[in-house]
Amino acid sequence: MDLKTKILNPHLPVTFFEMVPPAAGKPEALKSAMVEISRIRDFADAINLPEIHDESRGGDRTFKFVERIEPRVLGGKIRKELNLDVVLNRCVVYEPDQVRWFRETQHQYDISNFVLVGGESSQIQYPGPGVVEAARQLRDAGLQVTLGGITIPSRAHEVDRIRRKVEEGLCFFTTQVLFDSNDIVWLVQRLNGVEARIFLSFAPVSHHRDIEFLRWLGADVPADLDHFLIHGDGEGKPSQHSGTDAFERCLDLAQRILMDVFDNLPPDPPPLGINIEHINRRNFNFAVGMLDKLGTFYSNLVAARRRAGVV
Repeated sequence: MDLKTKILNPHLPVTFFEMVPPAAGKPEALKSAMVEISRIRDFADAINLPEIHDESRGGDRTFKFVERIEPRVLGGKIRKELNLDVVLNRCVVYEPDQVRWFRETQHQYDISNFVLVGGESSQIQYPGPGVVEAARQLRDAGLQVTLGGITIPSRAHEVDRIRRKVEEGLCFFTTQVLFDSNDIVWLVQRLNGVEARIFLSFAPVSHHRDIEFLRWLGADVPADLDHFLIHGDGEGKPSQHSGTDAFERCLDLAQRILMDVFDNLPPDPPPLGINIEHINRRNFNFAVGMLDKLGTFYSNLVAARRRAGVV
């Protein structure tokens, strides 16, 4: 069964594992990444590869920009050696001719699943098309591709944005990393009748720098989450087991968010998926643990709705 068929079938659980491509010019890093991906091949329906740009986001940068292997190069290697589905995030605003890149990626790298990503700011004049225009260009060119997008549940007019993009052929959306259920519950309820799948994104946190990085990326992180995840109910400095403790609290929070979303679904909800993000090497084992445990929890929720005779 191809990935698009899975995505459009509301009775099937679908799970993505998102990981940043390794640093360019380091063969050992590429080899290590392939070993890591082979570990999770039985837990994920697709590997979701972001495209990293040296962006000028607001706020203090908490990391040094590192040039990465081109996602489609890594994706092609995954397709060839591990026979796993791959989803590429493509920032369409940076080059005018997007059709050429997509056609080349299909033919040379055997990848047909994409997340269309726009610019970081509406105040910047980019040379390439926006997400909606890029989707139209690909459709008019006759490319047989599966298209998705990014959704920010707290953003104004987000329901209208999603519905408009669905009209242009997008069939799934990945959220920003979630640490609260309020906005995503509100969004899913107002997407009643929309057939595009919404992938809820989660990431393990084991250190306060993880939270700083996610905030810099634009994730909506509650102000008191740092203390809760790192310290729990205790006070003072984290213990030697604080990374594992933080992960367990993060996993519990993700399960509660998922349960809240499933408990508040509208009559005809969009299909739901999960996207587990691996944001740094320190947290890889935690990300695999979250993929396994949260993936099982999520699959059981989907199965329970199917047994109850609801979609």
